[in-house]
Amino acid sequence: MSKTCILVGGGKSVRTGISSNLWEEIKGQEIWSLNYAYKLMPYLPTRQCFVDYNFFRNNEDDLHDLASKGVPIHAKKNSKLNHIDSKFIKQYNTVRQKVFRGRTALVEPPEAHLFVGTMGLVGCFSLSLAIAEGYDIIYLLGYDFGVTSYTDKDTHWYQDKISVKSTGVGNPNVYWNKETIKKEVTDFDVYLQVPDLKIYNVSMLSNINAFPKITYQEFYKQVKDASKSN
Repeated sequence: MSKTCILVGGGKSVRTGISSNLWEEIKGQEIWSLNYAYKLMPYLPTRQCFVDYNFFRNNEDDLHDLASKGVPIHAKKNSKLNHIDSKFIKQYNTVRQKVFRGRTALVEPPEAHLFVGTMGLVGCFSLSLAIAEGYDIIYLLGYDFGVTSYTDKDTHWYQDKISVKSTGVGNPNVYWNKETIKKEVTDFDVYLQVPDLKIYNVSMLSNINAFPKITYQEFYKQVKDASKSN
């Protein structure tokens, strides 16, 4: 039986899903919230992931609340977290070098080091964690790596819905060098080295070209068909 999860990032392509009944279509599936996605989900995520200490600082009460309701919290290891009440967060060593040593995601004894990409992205962190834990079908939502134009400041699906403290929200230059997408987008190519793994990018406009891109309707059909076969 396949082990499947859905990772919900912040790219504005998620709006296409929301307008086509996304939350109802994937209700009951294993859904990981990356950064702020949990704030607008109509139910609890299966997990909550983040990498930046500032995200923790700005959303500490929310994270405590999620944990109290049984949502596991996963984060990049940070010494700052050790000086506060962060025992409810499972922390992981990470690396930014593009070296992949199999499904266990950059194993360097005695502990696994999760690849977070050259830019230290929560998208890479969460994807590396899912692979390390043996998921073999992974759907990426909101993995846009920026927008389709370096002048487009409408970058995230939730930026007009909630107040967000983030250097990336509304700032296309995080992913663009003037008129060219940053070369770091190729960091995602490292995952192609993992055998027996299917990663689908549910965004036809994503700047990440490492994985097959599928529409939301194709995504819903795959999820539905998989549910019938299980």
